[in-house]
Amino acid sequence: MTGEQQVHIGDKLIGRGLPVLVQTMYDSAIPHETDELEELIRRIGKLNAMGCDVIRFSYPSAEDHDAFSYLCRKSPIPIVADIHFDYKLALDALNCGADKIRINPGNIGAKWKVEEVVKSAKDRGKAIRIGLNSGSLPRGNDPAELLMSNTALEYLSWFEQWGFTNTVVSLKASDTELTLKANRLFASQSPYPLHLGVTEAGSVISAVTRSTWALGQLLSEGIGNTIRISITGDIESEVQAGVELLRTLGMRKKGIRIVSCPRCGRHSFDSQGFLASVEQELLTIDKDLTVAIMGCQVNGPGEAKSADLAITGLGNSIFLYEKGKLVKKVTQQDAKAALLEAIEHA
Repeated sequence: MTGEQQVHIGDKLIGRGLPVLVQTMYDSAIPHETDELEELIRRIGKLNAMGCDVIRFSYPSAEDHDAFSYLCRKSPIPIVADIHFDYKLALDALNCGADKIRINPGNIGAKWKVEEVVKSAKDRGKAIRIGLNSGSLPRGNDPAELLMSNTALEYLSWFEQWGFTNTVVSLKASDTELTLKANRLFASQSPYPLHLGVTEAGSVISAVTRSTWALGQLLSEGIGNTIRISITGDIESEVQAGVELLRTLGMRKKGIRIVSCPRCGRHSFDSQGFLASVEQELLTIDKDLTVAIMGCQVNGPGEAKSADLAITGLGNSIFLYEKGKLVKKVTQQDAKAALLEAIEHA
């Protein structure tokens, strides 16, 4: 096909020139109890407030049908079902109301099984992600990036023969250079949207470093439409990292930008502890503000000049700045409430 392909994922639309979306993947089995499902819906709502646009769930068993259907009905953001090996699970997930399913056609089984899944998605107006990881490719002698891109193109040709084009592709590897090469190659050959990620990236520091290196380059080149920073850790960190990457690249404006010092021997205010106590709330506030949290009176006033709001301290005395001007002096116990109140009225 020619031209730039746009894809609907629930109420979201992705494609060239449209906002890049942040995605995460739920980190546990789907709960079945109503109170646990309600708690999960609240967690998804918080993730959404932090900037998460899409969430993916493993769907390993039809025993999850009722619970997954509940999530699909109640979730404030589109839900993706991750399917491996069993095409009947893909059909069941679509029946539950999943907005998108992620499959590797190579491990679903016979081609007719893939066709059944594609036709069901087409009939329901749902999206499919063709997800290929470097470790799950068909055998071949070509370079891995060429094998990844060509395999995706072959599967896309199947889908198009069956009249389906609401497709996203992901080409992931734990190797950052392979991730770069494969996605660049595919983007030069196909108009379909790409979901970007470095798979099995590791703990927070290694995952954010490696993912930012690879995804930052691709996004800067106009490649990529949804992203996930895969972290061996909590999914809130994945969302925060993804949003911050987009903000750093100038691709997302909304939300609080936090500036905080690394702390040193001069500190008399526990800026790290204060940030930990307030960060999750700050990340859910939909205001375009810069907030500085500094540990002493040396750098604090300077950072306050360029921040919309700033907190710094000297002993038990905490100083709140607005637009570089000192407006309030409070105790450490009242500092969080004072900052949140100032943000509310900013």
